[in-house]
Amino acid sequence: MGLMYTTVIGYAIVLGIAALFTMHFLGKALDSSDAERVDPKPDVK
Repeated sequence: MGLMYTTVIGYAIVLGIAALFTMHFLGKALDSSDAERVDPKPDVK
């Protein structure tokens, strides 16, 4: 029973670290401030 809990908790920790790692690098690569510079917002509708 303890092995099952350890496996599930370990798997959740590994998934969490992978998610944080991915979001950290995607957050750097997909900088939202670049959007205004590349495609400026029009002044009139």
